[in-house]
Amino acid sequence: MDYQPYFPPITLRKVFGKERSPSPSSSEITARKVFDFESEHLIQSQLPVEKTECSNKLIPPPRGSLSKPNSGGYALREVLAWGDDTYDSIQRGLHLVCEKYLDMNSPYHLQRSESLLAFFEAAREQFPILSRYQDSWPARDFAKMYLKNKVGSDKAKTRSKSTGND
Repeated sequence: MDYQPYFPPITLRKVFGKERSPSPSSSEITARKVFDFESEHLIQSQLPVEKTECSNKLIPPPRGSLSKPNSGGYALREVLAWGDDTYDSIQRGLHLVCEKYLDMNSPYHLQRSESLLAFFEAAREQFPILSRYQDSWPARDFAKMYLKNKVGSDKAKTRSKSTGND
């Protein structure tokens, strides 16, 4: 008895019978809705001023982890979109404010709450643009990164000194 090898088809094909339900109409699929401009404008003009003005809203912090854009986080420079000169000058200024009010040997999460409050108050005073952001989160993020880098570089320096003395 001869055997012949059986190879399944490369692509699978499914044939649906007539019992399949009909496709929904295009009006059920799309989310298109036509609004009457005049009635919408009339409704908005009757709302209180603070609900219609978006300029009074504070900018919330972005979702995700700071400086981890490939892991669902964000890059501060890209999120803020301030322009290089503005970003760099605020970054330098906030570094000086960090050095004045925060413990440069401890990461952000180990800072005293009184020190953080003084830091945020000085940051908002020196850079009024920070008051546009909820809880001044750009200042927080600048401080987190600066302290992380500063503490890390200080640890690396002490490690290299201790291995160099052996």
